[in-house]
This record gives sequence, C-alpha cells and structure tokens, in this order.
Amino acid sequence: MPTLALLAAAMLAQAPRAGGPPPDTLTVVVAATTDVHGRVMSWDYEQNRETPHGLVRAATVVDSLRRAHPGRVLLVDAGDLIQGNAFATYFARVQPRAVHPVLAAMNRMGYTAAAPGNHEFNFGLGTMQRALGAAAFPYLAANIVDARTRVSPFAPYVLLDVAGVRVGIAGAVTPGVLVWDGPYVRGTLDFLDIAQAVPPVVREMRTRGADVTVLVVHAGLDGESSYPPGAAPPEDNVAAAIRAAPDLDLAVIGHTHREIADTTIGRTLVVQPRNWAQSVAVAELRLVRDGGRWRLAAKRGRAIPLARVAPDPGLVQALTGAHDSVVAWVRRPLARATAAMSAVRARLEDTPVLDFINRVQLERTGAQLSATAAFNPRGGIPAGEVTTADVTSIYPYENTLKAIRISGADLRAYLERSSRFYRGMGAAGPVENDSVPGYNFDIVSGADYELDLSQPLGRRLVRLQVGGRAVADTDSFTLALNSYRQQGGGGFAMLARAPVVYDRGEGIRDLLIEDVERRRVLRPEDFFVRNWSIRGVRATP
Repeated sequence: MPTLALLAAAMLAQAPRAGGPPPDTLTVVVAATTDVHGRVMSWDYEQNRETPHGLVRAATVVDSLRRAHPGRVLLVDAGDLIQGNAFATYFARVQPRAVHPVLAAMNRMGYTAAAPGNHEFNFGLGTMQRALGAAAFPYLAANIVDARTRVSPFAPYVLLDVAGVRVGIAGAVTPGVLVWDGPYVRGTLDFLDIAQAVPPVVREMRTRGADVTVLVVHAGLDGESSYPPGAAPPEDNVAAAIRAAPDLDLAVIGHTHREIADTTIGRTLVVQPRNWAQSVAVAELRLVRDGGRWRLAAKRGRAIPLARVAPDPGLVQALTGAHDSVVAWVRRPLARATAAMSAVRARLEDTPVLDFINRVQLERTGAQLSATAAFNPRGGIPAGEVTTADVTSIYPYENTLKAIRISGADLRAYLERSSRFYRGMGAAGPVENDSVPGYNFDIVSGADYELDLSQPLGRRLVRLQVGGRAVADTDSFTLALNSYRQQGGGGFAMLARAPVVYDRGEGIRDLLIEDVERRRVLRPEDFFVRNWSIRGVRATP
C-alpha cells in the first residue's frame, strides 16, 4: 500500500503545470541523513546541554529544499537510527512506545525511503520490527534474505514517479550484522555480499523503466572488515558494488561516520552525510528530455552542515514530551561518588573507571579475567551525585555480557592485537593509529602486563603475568568480555574461536547501573588495581 509521502509525490507529478507543455529539463534532489544514532533532538543527554546537530535541524534544511524544488525532493536515510544515545535506549528498553519517537520524527519529516543499519538489530528482531514497522515509508534491503525461504523480509527497491521522472531506490546493509548481532539473526536471516546482491537489483530497476537509479546503503566504500575473514561477507564493499553496477547513478552511504560531499566512482555520484545528523547530504540530479524518456545530464553533491541551522520549531514541539521523559530518566540520581573517575586517560594508563566496569563483569560471571575498552574518553563518573547519564557516558553501547575460556597463547595474541591502536612511541609519547578505532583498544583486569610501543607489532607485550606467575601458552583462563568482542568484532579472531562459558543475555550498561544503585557510594579505591602500563608513559597520581 503506498505511503502518504509517496502518494503526495505522485499527486505532484500528475498535477498540470501552468504555462504550457512539460519542461525539457528539470532537477531532482535527493537529501540524505545517516548514522543518526538517536540524535533527533539537538541535545546531549549526558552533558545536559544543547548540541549543534539533530534531526530537528535537518528538518529545517529539508523544508528549505522543498520550497526551492517543490515536488522534486526525495529524503532518504542510510541507517543506524534507534541505537546510540540515551534517547534511543529509553524508547527501546525502558519505555517502548507503539511508534518509536525517532520514527515519529522521520514520519513527520516525510522521509521517502531508508535502509536499515547494523545497529537496528542491537535490541533483537522484535524491537527492530516494531520500530521500523511504524515507518510511513519503505525500508529497503536487497541483501537480506530469510535463512530458510531465501525470500527477503524487506523490499529490495521501490520505484517512484517524481515530477514525471521514474526514480528507482534500492537499499542494503553491511553483512557485519551476522557477526555483531549473530545470536539475534543467525538461522533466521542471512546477509549477502553487497557487491553481489545490489547490481542485479540496479539492472532490474532499469529494466522496469527507471530514469534514475539510487542506492541507499549502510556500509562504507571499501577497506578491511572489522571481523575475521570468513565470518561474514565484506563489511564495506560499496565501491565493488558500484563497479559491478555501471547503471547506478547515485549511492548514499553510511556506517563509517565520515562525510563525503561529492565523489564519483565511474559514473556513480557518492555522498555521505556526517553522523549524528551533523550534516545533510544533498545530491542534485539534472535531467533532460530525450525523446519520450528522461536522461541524466549532470549531477553534483554537497554537504550542508547543521551547526548554524535553527531547529524546526514544529518538530521540536512534537518531540518535547518524549525529550522531557528522557531527561528525567538520565538525570535520576543513582549513588554518590567520593571522587571523580574520568576516562580521559584510560587509553594511556590504568584508571579506576575501567576497573569499575571490569569489576562488575568479573563479579557477575565469576571469571578470572575481564576486558573492556574506553568507549568514550570524554565520559566519566563525577565526584558527588552519580546519575544514569554518567553511567551512559562510560558505556554507550548495547553490548551484552559473555565469558569465554581462553588459552595463554590467545591471551597474548589478544593483547598484542589490541596494541595496534598505537602506531608506536613518538617523542611526545604514544602515537595513535588513525585506522584503528579507540573502542578496539581493550584493557584486561586480572592480569599484570606491560606494553612497549617502541617494539614492532607482535613483540610489544614485554610482560604478562597472572597470579604472580608468567603466563605460558598452554595456560587456560576464563575471560569476561562484551558480545561484540566475543563475536570477533575488531578482527579478534582468537576470541571468536574460544568456547563460551557464560551468556545470559544481560546488557552490560544495565548491570553497571544496577551495581551503582546497589553500592549507593562509589569509592575508586574499592575496585582500582593498577595492573597494566605502557612503557614510557608516566601514570597520573
């Protein structure tokens, strides 16, 4: 059944034009967002302050485009919407609604189509289906199929009439979902290689009369996958899909949290808006009439930053009730801390804030060792009142808690791979490797170890002990860790092959909140044990 947005576009296309025959040229505009991660309002729920991003700002830009190009603007999103901040978590786990406020905002903005992101699957298929099922626009995914029937639960594409121009929009998502949310989808859904699934769909859209073909895909252009080879098809494979689909006019991509304003691969224009609704990508497609069909004559892309764009007052008002509920939830006091625990240096030295996370994981699983990362170096627990927002700042993800049995050899390999976050030791200290995300630098509690970044990769772990004894390759330990890492996320193949000894589906952030409430008073000295260091880095007192 066509949505209201599509019906409106069709009605505009069929409306007679004043002043004579149809034009010989016109411009179709595609506006796009991606990786919004719950940033609907222009608000930081952890810091309790206004921010220079959000769909409420994007709405202002979209309205301006529609005034300039009436009936010829398509609005699309490339995924990762319902996870990523307190707003998203609240309406997924704490107080679900029949219509998720993120989708309510998108319906109000009049989105044309969207592709699911990998984080849409973080809460399980039921939550995802309820949220996306409320969309007044189609969700598209050409590379997702039912594991048994091989029939896709999503439409692979949609064909629209926009001011007389036939526009085909296809969707796809990174196959990494098989790794990161494997327990939710394995045996139920399969995720195909984007470069294999998309080109036949582009050809079919052309065969069915598309004058313009668009791909909206939650994946990057290329690069090494963040999981072990063979665990799933390539994570970022859009460039290969473009090369195999020469009839593709425009690709709107996401997932990598980068911004691409105007890049061309072959004859395909590529755009990517910045994450968190920090910008809107705009592709202008100029068409000329060629006989009885439209032909694409020129195209260009641009990114419109939103920092200085005023929020749309109507959308802000519509979301105020939902926003106020989240603010009340995150500002709820949980406990009192006797001293601040910051994550600002947590990737350089042992810190109480990561030891706190590891202590909770150890106590819950009964494991010998525990691993976590400094997900947000700007996060931390303040001295004095501790709120839900503070806990969210140190653990923003929806990971669940697991424990595995790992050998001494694999423990060493794990810590060596983790040290890839640093290129080496420079004159001013450790030099970060820009190609390795900070959340892939893990810290292990329960083991005593030292890294020497002046050494080559594979030889940086210069000391490793457990219980005061040097670790042998044949030793065996239980290790608590998050579900992303246990699945091999970040390329940690040695963890993915280790047997799982604990898995109750518990959200780690939920466990942290529960522990803070139980303690009532947080004392860093209750769980801080200095057990690791980087040679040449002096620890703060």
